Amino acid sequence: MSLLNITNDGLPNVLVQLHATVLRASKPIPIDELLDTVAPPKVVQDDGTQARQTLNRWTQLGLFQESGGAITVNERPPVSLSSPQVLLAFTRRTACARVLASENNPDFWALEGAMAADLTRGLAWMLAQNIYCTPFGAFEALESRQLLDENQWLLRNGTRRTGLRYWARFLGFSHEPFADIDPTVAVRDVLPSVLEEGEGIDAVGFVDRLAGKLPVIDNGRWQREMRAALDPNALTPLRSGQLSTALSRALLNLRESGELQLLRRSDVNTSIALTGQQGIRNDLEFSWIERPRAGVR
Repeated sequence: MSLLNITNDGLPNVLVQLHATVLRASKPIPIDELLDTVAPPKVVQDDGTQARQTLNRWTQLGLFQESGGAITVNERPPVSLSSPQVLLAFTRRTACARVLASENNPDFWALEGAMAADLTRGLAWMLAQNIYCTPFGAFEALESRQLLDENQWLLRNGTRRTGLRYWARFLGFSHEPFADIDPTVAVRDVLPSVLEEGEGIDAVGFVDRLAGKLPVIDNGRWQREMRAALDPNALTPLRSGQLSTALSRALLNLRESGELQLLRRSDVNTSIALTGQQGIRNDLEFSWIERPRAGVR
C-alpha cells in the first residue's frame, strides 16, 4: 500500500465522491451499490477498479468502516452539511487527520507497505523547504541532496511526485498553481480545534497546539523526524523560535483574512519569528496569537 501510487491506490476526486455518497446515506451502503453509484459501469471504463482500490485503501486507513459487506464512515459531521463546499471541506479535514494519524504511520521511512507514511513523509519534507525556491519540478533533485541516506529517498521518479502533488493540493498543503507549497488551508481547517473564537494564547504555545493537529508542520512529530535526517549543509536549520517559510506564509495569510491576530505583548517573554523570502524577519516577531470572534474581524 502506497498512497503516492495513485494508479493503484486511488485519487482524491474518487475519494471525495465515495465519502460524499456514504455521508448522504441514512444507513450503511452495500459495497457493490456504492461502487456502482460512484463508478457506473456504463460510464467508467475501468470496471470500477479505481473506485474499489480507493475504497479499500481508505477503509484500511480508517476513514470508512466495512461490516457485513456494507460501508459506513467512522466520523460524521456534528451538523448537517449545507452545501457541496462544506461537504468537501469535511472530507478534506477527516482525510487529512487519517493520513497523519500515528496508527497509519507505523514506520515513517517505509517505502513498501507504508500505510500513509509515504504521503506523510512527502508532506513533512516539502513543508521543511524554502517555499520561495522549491517548485514541484525540483523535488527529486533537492531531496537527493538533502537526504544522505538513499534508502530514505521517496521521490525517486516522477510517479510519486505526481501523487504528492495531487494529495498535497487536496489536503490543503499546496495552492498550486499559485503556490506549490502553502499549508494555509490545512491550518485553517484545524483552527477551531486549536483555538476557540475569542481565545488567545502565547505564540509558542499556539505553534505547539497546531503541531499536535498537523504533525508535518513546525515542531510536529513527523516534521521533527524529517528534519533530523536532513543534511544541515543542504538545508539550513531553523533558529530557536524561527518558523519555516511554509508556516510563516500560512499565518500571514490568516492574518490578512482576519482569521488570526498576530500580536506583540510585553508580558509574554517567548516569541516566534516568521521567515520571508530573504530569511528571518525580525519585524515579524510575535508573542501572542488570538482567534477573533466571528463578526469582529
